[in-house]
Amino acid sequence: MLKHIWTVFKKEVKDLARDKRTLLISLIVPMVIIPLLNSFVGGGMEKLQKDINENVSIALSDDSRTDEIKELVKNRLFAKNNNIKVVDEEKPIEALKQDKVRLVISIDKEFKSRIAEGKPFQIDISYDKSKTKSEGSIWIVRQAIEEFNKSILNERIAGLGKSPEFLEPTRIEEKNVADEAKTSTSMLATFLPIIIVILMTVGGVPAATDLVAGEKERNTLEPLLTTKPKRVAILLGKYFTVTLFSFVTVIASIFGLIIGYILNPNSLNMGSGQNISGFFVPIPALILAILLAMALGMTFAGIQIALSTYARSFKEAQVYLSFLMIAAMVPSYANFFTQPADIPFYYYFIPVINTVSAFKVVLGGTINYLNLLIAFISSAVHVVIALAIAVSMFGKEKVLFRS
Repeated sequence: MLKHIWTVFKKEVKDLARDKRTLLISLIVPMVIIPLLNSFVGGGMEKLQKDINENVSIALSDDSRTDEIKELVKNRLFAKNNNIKVVDEEKPIEALKQDKVRLVISIDKEFKSRIAEGKPFQIDISYDKSKTKSEGSIWIVRQAIEEFNKSILNERIAGLGKSPEFLEPTRIEEKNVADEAKTSTSMLATFLPIIIVILMTVGGVPAATDLVAGEKERNTLEPLLTTKPKRVAILLGKYFTVTLFSFVTVIASIFGLIIGYILNPNSLNMGSGQNISGFFVPIPALILAILLAMALGMTFAGIQIALSTYARSFKEAQVYLSFLMIAAMVPSYANFFTQPADIPFYYYFIPVINTVSAFKVVLGGTINYLNLLIAFISSAVHVVIALAIAVSMFGKEKVLFRS
């Protein structure tokens, strides 16, 4: 039995290794696409953040273009922030809509007397929500206005003969108790598990499609079933081939990440500006994570073989397997925003989510070996179920040769 499985496995691997399309999808594309994707996404986010923070152009509304308000804006409100520039525009709202300025400010004409009376005065900020730079610039202006408010408040307190601490009964200081490694790898723990799951789904698709549905179209499956090896041995040979190509894709993608990191160390943080340093994974946790990845690949391989067996043609198999990829992506994002320490216990029982959760805790540095073990046991059960479905489908001639 093992000899026959090995024979089928070797034959299928050799055939697929000669197929340029399979090699391109499984090996070359991940090694090229992953570093390019990280660089483009990260570079784009960094550039956008830089554009938002720099050269914030502001126009005054029609009724605010007085000498007093211009003096207030230039010499007090935004005097300490060189990135905010006041621009003269005859039609400020039109200029905002045409992206000539990011914000339009309207200030109460009576601001001077209201300050003298110790009363607040109104500042209206108009922005264009459809433009990211316009919406993103509001907090920069608000921060400058808050600084102005603070300076006025200090003047009033000084006028009462008090110190600024008079209105500051408490002080808040934030202290991060997480170590540097946990903080710096949080970005990696967010996106890397999802990439692994998606690649596990995609990696075996070309092989699974070709090994059953493809053989049906080429009329090579029936002669293969008449050979000496049992049908289960043939299936297992194909099953392990699909699993192998899933792993090849993931390994190629990890090499892609490493290449991207060597070319541009910031590619791993996807433009978040967060440095990834002090990264360390204990060996037992790393082994469990690899075993979980293997179990996930074997689960998908079983489902892919079953779908390829059910399909009438190569094209029909491609449709079914593309839906499988979408079905895998949905649970992958279930805990996208959940921090590793906050992942619910029952997540470790659910297919796909358990693998994503396990990788998040391993990469996030909050390792719980009991949870990892439960994830592995539940994944092993999923492998058995998926393989049982594939064996059942491959054993039914009315399914295997349906037309």
